[in-house]
Amino acid sequence: MREPEISPLFRQWIEARVGPVERLEMLAGDASRRVFCRVCTPSGSFVAMDSGRIPIESWLDINALLSAHGFPVPGIVFSDAPAGWAVMEDLHDTRLLDLDRASYEGFLEEALYIVERMQRELTMHACAESIAGRRHFTANFFAAELDHTLEHLFFRLLAVPAEEVAALQALFRDLCAYIAESPRVFCHRDYHSANLMVHGGRLVMVDWQDARFGPIEYDLVSLLRDSYVDIGPEWETMARRFVQSAGRSNMFRVASCACQRSLKAAGTFAFQFRAYEREDYLADLPRTMRYLAGYAEICPRLAPIVKRIYSILDTRKGEIDLGGFRESDCVTILTPRAEAK
Repeated sequence: MREPEISPLFRQWIEARVGPVERLEMLAGDASRRVFCRVCTPSGSFVAMDSGRIPIESWLDINALLSAHGFPVPGIVFSDAPAGWAVMEDLHDTRLLDLDRASYEGFLEEALYIVERMQRELTMHACAESIAGRRHFTANFFAAELDHTLEHLFFRLLAVPAEEVAALQALFRDLCAYIAESPRVFCHRDYHSANLMVHGGRLVMVDWQDARFGPIEYDLVSLLRDSYVDIGPEWETMARRFVQSAGRSNMFRVASCACQRSLKAAGTFAFQFRAYEREDYLADLPRTMRYLAGYAEICPRLAPIVKRIYSILDTRKGEIDLGGFRESDCVTILTPRAEAK
């Protein structure tokens, strides 16, 4: 385990709060580029976070909201918001993503129950004093996310001509307007298997800082159509059961929200490769693209979007080739990154 790349000031701040440090272990970061390390002391271990230039006020605010309402989040032991530093409870290293298939599926009901509780208990009134209660998904917000995908995946990596990108953008705008009409509830916003830790026999949420109010389907599809784990046709069965219980949605809206969410995730993967040379993110693109066909089968209004996207994937090649996405998770990199830059 290599020594964490942390500043001397951050290390001094940690030691001033937790006492003597026996060792530091660098932990895998996330797409935000924040730095995390495990701090081992004679009295136990903690996880320290240096957010760099990313403000942590919303991270602290929403943690306090979730904790106050009894939702499973790690305890924050110390924090310095202006510096972007925090020390929190150590949840150790097991994510829902890391479990075998049987264990993974065993935790899905608990994960869905947490979503149901958040939607039921974290009302606008309950969130009135939190930043989460003042932030909302809108059609324009969703469209901006898909513009990111249009730029980084379609225009840059796949070299799609501008006129084709514009035609796809028009379809995306209609999709975003439709899903924005859904009833609004509290949304974690990034509720998937890499952000659910398994600790003490239960699930604990991380990466909650972007929580806001949005479609009732959003966290549901983030979990069940996770870009990292395909649970197969069972996702639709579980989604139908959830919306029937909630009584405020339907599978057309579920499929439409899942389509936007998958396309947004694809843009994130493309950006991580382009900006940081993270080839590991490319492996999740084919799976995410395969999901789209299932959405169109559920909701026919999605068929024109999926047909156009699949035509692009089959014929367009730029820095990468996704033509084999139906059969394989392998992505062919055609342009070395040094040349691409």
